[in-house]
Amino acid sequence: MKKISLIMLAILLCVSFVSASLAQKYNPMQDAFNNQMALAKAIEFEGTVLSHDAACHCVVVKTGEGNLTLQDDYTRFDQEYNRIKGLEIGAKVKGMYKTVDYINYATSIAYVK
Repeated sequence: MKKISLIMLAILLCVSFVSASLAQKYNPMQDAFNNQMALAKAIEFEGTVLSHDAACHCVVVKTGEGNLTLQDDYTRFDQEYNRIKGLEIGAKVKGMYKTVDYINYATSIAYVK
């Protein structure tokens, strides 16, 4: 009985290791996106935060040219902010973003003092 349970445990461990290694497969789509982000031109912006939905990573900033919608998945925030509520509505901010496949990805955002 003890021998059978040890064999079953060994099989379970082997299956776990194989499934873990398969879960870490190479993702060519992620590499292609990373290459596009690296090559995309960085564009500066400055404006007022109209909304920041931290759950869906979407920031809307009113700039001199109009409203700018940004994804904040790859953003470096230069200050602490409420991770649940997001950036303060009405706050003046500035930063940089890059556009990949018609989506604006913020790369940095800072409050203007």
